[in-house]
Amino acid sequence: MSDHTLEEINLALGAKIRRLRTEHGYKISDLAEMTGLTSSMISQLERGLISPSIATLKKVCGAMQIPISYLFEEAQTDGRTAGEPTNPILGAVSQIDFDAYLKLFPPANLMGVSPVVHKSNRKFLSPGKGIRFYLLNPNLSGPIEFIYNEYDPGASTGRYSHPGSECGLMLSGALTVEVNDQVYLLEEGDSITFNSSDPHLKRNDSDRMCTCVWANVPPWF
Repeated sequence: MSDHTLEEINLALGAKIRRLRTEHGYKISDLAEMTGLTSSMISQLERGLISPSIATLKKVCGAMQIPISYLFEEAQTDGRTAGEPTNPILGAVSQIDFDAYLKLFPPANLMGVSPVVHKSNRKFLSPGKGIRFYLLNPNLSGPIEFIYNEYDPGASTGRYSHPGSECGLMLSGALTVEVNDQVYLLEEGDSITFNSSDPHLKRNDSDRMCTCVWANVPPWF
């Protein structure tokens, strides 16, 4: 297991999904429509640019009517004919079972501290004027970070990108979120999910403070 990096795993899974999609005669847009995922996410998945969740892999495999275990089966059973060269990365992945894949995402290690974070003890970060982030995790040892956000009127993160995926839930006020060339207005109770590698920004265009909670994988605080 230690011989294979997460990048190698992602590249191999992406290559296999792309080959399967092509064999089924589907375009990326077809697979996106069937799974409810975006075409951008399918494209990044096939290029190994993101680490797919188990839920994402289930959607993709379900659309192509194959068991998720097929992605982890031996190379000899993945449709290649006898004598066909084996992709060295696919060959490596084919020897990693499903349980081993799950272990690529480490559990949280609280390092002896309490699992509870009291409001008065939250770690604080201000990435820009009028923006306040409060870490809700005890630490950043696990695969995910959970943040409480406050945006003053007119505050903006500016456009940026980073590895991973993120989702947010609006608690109060309104927040404009731009992802690539798409603009979304989120209000209380709304949520959003997107790939952090897509250029994005968050901006409060309203006249009152906005509050929301955000999760990032991997941690980015």
